[in-house]
Amino acid sequence: MMCSDIHIDDVSQDKKQSARELLKSLELSRDGCVYFVRDRVRWSFYIVRGKLVYASHSLDSFERLERHLRSLSREVPSLNDKLRSQLRLMFDDPSPEKAKYKVTSEMLCVEYLAILWLVDENYLPKPMAGKLVARIIQEVVESFLCLPNGNFNDIYYEHFLQQTYCSLSIDRIVEVVNQRLKAWYSLGPTIRSPYQCPYLVSQSTAEKSMSPETVQRLGRILRGFNFCQLGALLSKDPLAIAKQLSILISDGAILLRDPLSPFDMLPHTYYLAPEAEQENITQLSETFVDEVSSGDDIANISQAFKSQSAKTWKIVCIDDSESMLSIISSYLGREDFQVTLIQDSMKALMKINSIRPDLILLDIGMPNVDGYQLCTLIRKSSALKDIPIVMVTGNKGIIDRARARFAGATDYLTKPFMQADLLKMMMRHLL
Repeated sequence: MMCSDIHIDDVSQDKKQSARELLKSLELSRDGCVYFVRDRVRWSFYIVRGKLVYASHSLDSFERLERHLRSLSREVPSLNDKLRSQLRLMFDDPSPEKAKYKVTSEMLCVEYLAILWLVDENYLPKPMAGKLVARIIQEVVESFLCLPNGNFNDIYYEHFLQQTYCSLSIDRIVEVVNQRLKAWYSLGPTIRSPYQCPYLVSQSTAEKSMSPETVQRLGRILRGFNFCQLGALLSKDPLAIAKQLSILISDGAILLRDPLSPFDMLPHTYYLAPEAEQENITQLSETFVDEVSSGDDIANISQAFKSQSAKTWKIVCIDDSESMLSIISSYLGREDFQVTLIQDSMKALMKINSIRPDLILLDIGMPNVDGYQLCTLIRKSSALKDIPIVMVTGNKGIIDRARARFAGATDYLTKPFMQADLLKMMMRHLL
């Protein structure tokens, strides 16, 4: 593997450049991977014959893959929750000692290896892999083009993808994304990022625009997910969701919170431009005002949320630590979760049999019967074998993950975790 500095289009490294200029200059790059590091985020672009065949950035790339796989699962049923969890256990291991992908990931994004595996194992047809890759490219380019002008240090790698599934004209993808960014900009300054998290804070205000039943469903799904995650849940474009919710945001029915880590490191779609540029940007935004009326927006978002289940999910949490059970209970303390806390692993199996939960959160390090043993026992029960089991542990090593997988675990949650991490786990396996 050889890598070397490359000065694309002979542009001086001392000259401030725009992300758009840099991306368009890749049309003249050799086949391979060109990546840029800016504000601690690594942006990777894979080029073949001047076309863009993949793109990624270093912030939780597997979460991005999971979201797009979830959206595609409506067209490809094999991309179900169980398979997506299997992918995470196989490929998304943060342990530095995991040597299998340690070197490769410097030149080849680990999530792309997961896509290759899906195609090779016949879970994902090649045309659908092309659609998946195109959607990922669009999302990455959308964030990249929001970067302010500055100095970009670029590195070129000769190593290349084993197989490609789509080939996009850089001119065309820049044109499409620029139109989307104008639309995002028109929603500012309140909505300034696809990774902001909307929360329902006033049911009475929302009920002026939609039925109480729809408002209830709206509140159940707006529980810490950002616009991109909501897009995956509802199978809709995040931009469309932001437009439709903007009415309720303006009315004060919905409160927007800043992007959660690590997405707070990504640039905003709305920013305060230099005064000399502000007038031009304002005029540009005005030319892209959505002609859909407010009533139509409310009708659209109402229809999307009407399809959401009103089910109360039964969650069993098994942990010998009373403080950990208390934390999990507080994180899930909502009317749509019925949480059962179990401290004694010896009695857990009997209780699980009587409850028949929708999901089990299982600590690994417990006395008497540990999490691995209990998980194995649960999987031997014909009545319980298909319940998602999430192993909760402070251990991050490959051996621990392998043992969890062999015991029959569906997924893996590493301590310490935030409420958003737990809710994302709920999204993967329940919604």
